[in-house]
Amino acid sequence: MLINKKILRNFDFGLVINILLICIIGIVTIASATQAFSGGTNRYFIQQIVWVLFGLCLLVVTTAIDYNTYRMYHKVIYFGNVIMLLLVVLVGKVTNGATSWFGIGSFGIQPSEFMKISMIIMLAKKIEEFEDGINNPGNLFKLFLYAALPLGLIMLQPDLGTAMVLVFIVIGMLFMAGLNLKIFFTGLCAAAVSVLAVWFSPVPILKPYQKDRLLVFLNPENDQLGSGYQIVQSKIAIGSGQLFGMGFGNGIQNEGGFLPESHTDFIFSVLGEEFGFIGALILVALYAYLIFTCFSKAKIAKDKFAQMIAVGISSMFLFQMFQNVGMTIGLMPITGITLPFVSYGGSSMWTSMISIGLILNIGMRRHKINF
Repeated sequence: MLINKKILRNFDFGLVINILLICIIGIVTIASATQAFSGGTNRYFIQQIVWVLFGLCLLVVTTAIDYNTYRMYHKVIYFGNVIMLLLVVLVGKVTNGATSWFGIGSFGIQPSEFMKISMIIMLAKKIEEFEDGINNPGNLFKLFLYAALPLGLIMLQPDLGTAMVLVFIVIGMLFMAGLNLKIFFTGLCAAAVSVLAVWFSPVPILKPYQKDRLLVFLNPENDQLGSGYQIVQSKIAIGSGQLFGMGFGNGIQNEGGFLPESHTDFIFSVLGEEFGFIGALILVALYAYLIFTCFSKAKIAKDKFAQMIAVGISSMFLFQMFQNVGMTIGLMPITGITLPFVSYGGSSMWTSMISIGLILNIGMRRHKINF
């Protein structure tokens, strides 16, 4: 587990500093969203600090273990997480209409979050095994099965947001692995047909509130006090922030309790209201650096396995950031996807930290070490 000094020279301190800055922005915004210092509760503020500190420990451990170890145990990692998903569907805790959690008192673990990493590792291993045979129908079918199994279990919860993240991860990895464009677009058409089949299925797969969320973003003003309430209030909050924001703890929408899920799904709305366009721009710039760095590790990766892991993680962060920010300003439907490192939550934070640990791992071991 000890890291060779030659490898440590390639450690990306800039990426770690970038992540810490995003986490600090998240902690500060959560403190404001929950009114931790103005008569509200400091529970979420304190817990988020704990999640970050424990997440940093996971980052260190993930970085220290040679990524070839994850290659060796890819089946254990993948199928272990699949079993967890199956168990949570059967005996999990229901939260906000979805059975996505293992609950222990007030503490909960969301296996679907960790499935993102597990699936990336499995697909990366299989793509490496296929070498240049990614367009072989048999190989594509195997990849489809490995993606469809967790995706199906997550839809049974149902957790539409995480399912969308997994789909985008698969698309990103297959595209960068050299999937034929004809096959790629055929797959997109098949996916569109599948979406329509799920939407109009006689057996209800999507819950009514999920359909409302997908439809309401087209014209939320039609139902401002119902299904369009969240997005309308979010847009008011972000617009009220103008250039420099109203200041910490001074957001009218946030402090007045008009903004639902302000410390989780709609945390970007709080940031926009209280720190304005400048604050939002700084956060987006930090994310841009994060995603660019992750993609750059894919370019310098030592082998196909590491390259595909970096691509999968880059795709995950890119989609989550775009989807979360997009839904708060009305460009994307509301799906409950958290903002990485910023939204409140242990499972999301730990998954993101493990992901960064893998990226650092790949960057540190990009060259063969000669002793």
